[in-house]
Amino acid sequence: MPNTPRIELPRPAIIAALGVILLALTFVITKAGDDAATTSAGPSVNTGDTSTTTTPSETTSDTTTTPATTETTPAQPKVEASAGLPRAVAQAIDSNKVVVLFFYEPAGADDQATRAAVRTARSEGGGRVRVFQDVVAHISDYRRVVGSLGISQTPAMVIVDRKRTARILEGYLDSGTIKQSVRDAL
Repeated sequence: MPNTPRIELPRPAIIAALGVILLALTFVITKAGDDAATTSAGPSVNTGDTSTTTTPSETTSDTTTTPATTETTPAQPKVEASAGLPRAVAQAIDSNKVVVLFFYEPAGADDQATRAAVRTARSEGGGRVRVFQDVVAHISDYRRVVGSLGISQTPAMVIVDRKRTARILEGYLDSGTIKQSVRDAL
């Protein structure tokens, strides 16, 4: 019988190849989960229901049927100021304005740069936007709005749209990004 030589790979090369495969697999699995977490929509501040009412179509024997759809939404319930929601914020939400809450750390460089950019949001929306700024140490004063959003870093900006849905943006933000986010909430 002929004796053919057998090719053997060195053990470190096998371990390195398995490591690369494991890293690639981990990247693929975790990357799919990151796509869903890039934009976080927060809880709705609204405590009431909205309903859509459709009226049945009117039918006559001589004409074709035309569906008449009327959407009615009841007035939003009044937002009351209380512990966890300052009076000015409650009034802005209640008056159907877009509310921007900005939380910052006074000593942070990114926080100060973003704070200057947040001031530009006041000019957006023609009076339909209210901007509130506070240090992150006072975040508990706003817990009814930001309680379940999971703010994990500063600077952090919470935008409550006219439908009373809160959305969070964290980290450094430039004035263009802030203005666009406010326009989207209008």
